[in-house]
Amino acid sequence: MPEVHVLVPAQRHVFALDGEGGAEVARSGSSADGFRRYKELQGKGRATGMVAFPNTCLIRAERDYLVDPGIVMQGGPVFGALAALGVEAPEIKDVILTHLHFDHAEGLAAWPQRRAYVHRLETEAPYARIVAGVLEMVQLEVLDGDEGEIEPGLRWLRTPGHSDGLISLLVDTDEGLTVIASDCVGPLPEYFERMELPEDFGPERDELLEQWRRIRELDPAVVIPGHNPPVRLR
Repeated sequence: MPEVHVLVPAQRHVFALDGEGGAEVARSGSSADGFRRYKELQGKGRATGMVAFPNTCLIRAERDYLVDPGIVMQGGPVFGALAALGVEAPEIKDVILTHLHFDHAEGLAAWPQRRAYVHRLETEAPYARIVAGVLEMVQLEVLDGDEGEIEPGLRWLRTPGHSDGLISLLVDTDEGLTVIASDCVGPLPEYFERMELPEDFGPERDELLEQWRRIRELDPAVVIPGHNPPVRLR
């Protein structure tokens, strides 16, 4: 059966300018705490910055698939995590991009000449231009429609809301279904736990809630969001 490994866990590193030429680093115990701290500092009118690392995953099936290589500086930790699993980087021939926001796709620069799966709607989105250069370095495997199979035990499902062409990956593992939901699920873990979003969340609110219901109806054992720790549901 396929296996799913989180190679680099989601993290948020937050800082605020101190007005004197320096910066105050806001320490946080988790990616979710980092997001809360970021919003808190913004609410106080502070000039605030955040660097967000998404969950980068490895699916081990008939082939190995790297999922969402992240931002450029994520490359070194990904290589190290693969080595700890006994996987050499040249062995990775396939990359799956859940969507083309730069924080998920920019790190593709470290994986040239691979086959990279991405939904057609993402390649047509305006923000795809930001990562156009790295997309030229790979062989694109463009996905169409609302669902499909990459290989037995590894399927994909279009789950729009965060972006039109975002795909969630459905992986059949020994412990049950694992859904790599990426930024379809977020930004805080309690929202998905309660299956609710603030009324003023934004225009994508209703669409995201619908996708969350679809994911729950699949009865997954584990859901892996884009920027929060995996959620174990059974």
